[in-house]
Amino acid sequence: MKSEVLRYLGRKNQEVPEGLSGMIDECIALMHDTAAPRHISREFKVSPGAGCIALDGTGILLPGKDIARHLRGCDRAVLMAATLGAQTDALIQKWGRADLTRALVLDACATRLTEEYCDEIEREIRAQATAFGFMAARRFSPGYGDLPLDIQPRILDVLNACRQIGLTCTESLILLPRKSVTAIIGLGEKLSLPPGGCAGCAMNHTCDFRKDGSTNECPRADKE
Repeated sequence: MKSEVLRYLGRKNQEVPEGLSGMIDECIALMHDTAAPRHISREFKVSPGAGCIALDGTGILLPGKDIARHLRGCDRAVLMAATLGAQTDALIQKWGRADLTRALVLDACATRLTEEYCDEIEREIRAQATAFGFMAARRFSPGYGDLPLDIQPRILDVLNACRQIGLTCTESLILLPRKSVTAIIGLGEKLSLPPGGCAGCAMNHTCDFRKDGSTNECPRADKE
């Protein structure tokens, strides 16, 4: 996790001062102690439409070529929402008033912890799908590729995320608490999954890992 935090801080492949290194260790431990991760997920049937994918019974239409390609062959899809909780936001804001450097480190730690938590949820969904004879695509979030962010409030409504896990969305489409994620995971019996690595990722044209030549460190890359 420490190497990822350094990357978020723009210190990748740089000598790290001893004081900063120690602060990162402290912040990682503090964020683990503070975070109260929660998530919710629901499964729906998928119906391809003209220029969009419909999630039956939800009123949600997923527009764009990228999500259509990602869900090709999927009969069902899981909507998920996850958050580290309001405590992490409060902690970062507290240190933002007292020590900006520590606040930035805490923010980077929280970002990485959010990804790790979502990876864990995704593995659980994949294991459950496998037990019932389904394959699972990787999670795909609003804002990836050409899937717009403006479907985010509808996802939260369908999941009743405010009541269930305390997750809301502002008019400017920012999730609150900030260290939160919504995503779609497609399920199908015989999926033609996108190629692994950068070729199958909707973020490949804007990815920071590709820019600095460290795609092997991408949290979404195949590690198996």
